Amino acid sequence: MAITLACIGGRAAYDLLHDGALVAERIGPRPTPFGDSQPIHRCQSRTGGFYFLSRHGEKGYERTPTFVNYRANIYALKDLDVRCIVSWSETRAISHNFKIGQYVVVDDLVDETRSRPQTFFENRGLGHIRQWPVFCPSLRRALVDSLTAAGCEFADRGVYVCVEGPRHETPAEARKYASFAGELLGQALVPEVFLARELQMCYASLCYVARYAEDGTNYRPFEDGRALEEKVEQQRAAAAVERIPRLLERFLRILPDTPSLCHCESAMSPYTTTGELGLDWRSWFDGADAGAATRRSRS
Repeated sequence: MAITLACIGGRAAYDLLHDGALVAERIGPRPTPFGDSQPIHRCQSRTGGFYFLSRHGEKGYERTPTFVNYRANIYALKDLDVRCIVSWSETRAISHNFKIGQYVVVDDLVDETRSRPQTFFENRGLGHIRQWPVFCPSLRRALVDSLTAAGCEFADRGVYVCVEGPRHETPAEARKYASFAGELLGQALVPEVFLARELQMCYASLCYVARYAEDGTNYRPFEDGRALEEKVEQQRAAAAVERIPRLLERFLRILPDTPSLCHCESAMSPYTTTGELGLDWRSWFDGADAGAATRRSRS
């Protein structure tokens, strides 16, 4: 059966690979018009197959988010006929309504990045497309159902603030992001989610809370009236990552029965209906798209 789902792994994804938590065949990097992608693995679970890409490296945290080649990664997955992407991202909670180790199926996003290519269509006058819903509602529903069935503690919504990094936020920045209605801080989902939209792919993210955002003090965070020890934080964050392969198995079982709630596969219709882009997405990048042919015939 053809594989149409990919998982992009965040921090500690490389641990799942070298510890054998994922049954994976290494395909390797794939060449794209935007450079080589990170190495891709073909994984097999009891409920189906999926592709896996560790955005930060295979052997450790080799590449910080600012320097990930997001365009090559998303293009490579599309080139493998992937239609749906589930990513995960470690986060720091601005709001103490979230617990350390808790999953969050984020539903909105604030982009605070500065140095990353944001589009496949630089200098081409394309890409003016709506960004709501920010994350695919069909995939989000399947993630929520998977977490519920697994008995995991999670929140079914949250506003993710993507910062440039690699440094952490200052206390004043954390307060600023809170004033934006931000609830979680991370460094990885932008521009991934926007690039997936440009290639008409479904994309959703399963975040987990690894620690709280900077508050400018040396006091330990509290939970249920008790100080939360650093060792406990680390154990909970590690456990959240360790459960991800089992959650993916459950997700693969649930996704086919999830109602179709999205229009992700027609995101670029404002351009394909006018002929500015051809129906074959690969032609968008080789200079021979139908739109170009139309413009030549009119000139």
